[in-house]
Amino acid sequence: MKIPATVITGFLGAGKTTLIRTLMENAKGTRFGLVVNEFGDMGFDGQMLSGCLDPDCDGGVVELTNGCLCCTVADDFVPALEALIGRDTPPDRIIIETSGLALPQPLVAAFNWPGIKTQVTVDGVVTVVDSAAVAAGRFAHDHDKLDAQRLADEGLDHESPLEELFEDQLTAADLIILNKADLISAGDLEGVRAGILGHMSRKPVFVEARQGEVAPEVLLGLGIGTEDDIANR
Repeated sequence: MKIPATVITGFLGAGKTTLIRTLMENAKGTRFGLVVNEFGDMGFDGQMLSGCLDPDCDGGVVELTNGCLCCTVADDFVPALEALIGRDTPPDRIIIETSGLALPQPLVAAFNWPGIKTQVTVDGVVTVVDSAAVAAGRFAHDHDKLDAQRLADEGLDHESPLEELFEDQLTAADLIILNKADLISAGDLEGVRAGILGHMSRKPVFVEARQGEVAPEVLLGLGIGTEDDIANR
């Protein structure tokens, strides 16, 4: 049986970190494999990594006291996945946080890589949207910080305008989290939803959220198999 993987994307400040933290705190009894770009970028240093059982382990793989496995993916995504699924006790589920500037489709396509496709499937792509920022005509709360992230990312191999990146993140989504919904009016939130649908031919599921609080049963078990549906993204 393939391990289900959830890909979580969204711009800097949209609420990806909080969403993942909330998921891991509430999905009790699940052994997660967590793939992130950098621990520091995700805010997983400090308190969360203080429970690391083996802080000097090789390969960027860290096992936490809560059973979570973390793997940095600064260099290559496929080896990071292989490091997780190749463990003596593989995770029950894998959560992948993309960089806010990453194009989701190439990452999803990597799940068709030989050796990965037979063991892991993309349960779904989740895009987290800063609803308050979008309602104000922006893609992120702090565009200056987003531009700084772009300049600091030496591995970034594309210079797409923010609008195109945002559209790519939406187009790839199976589930769109309208985060920070409590910060704007119901009318503005509906305007955000309508604006997003205007960019898409498919109709993904929308979920409204505040402070990244979404129940695990909403995020997990989508069963999409997105790697087999790239042509529609």
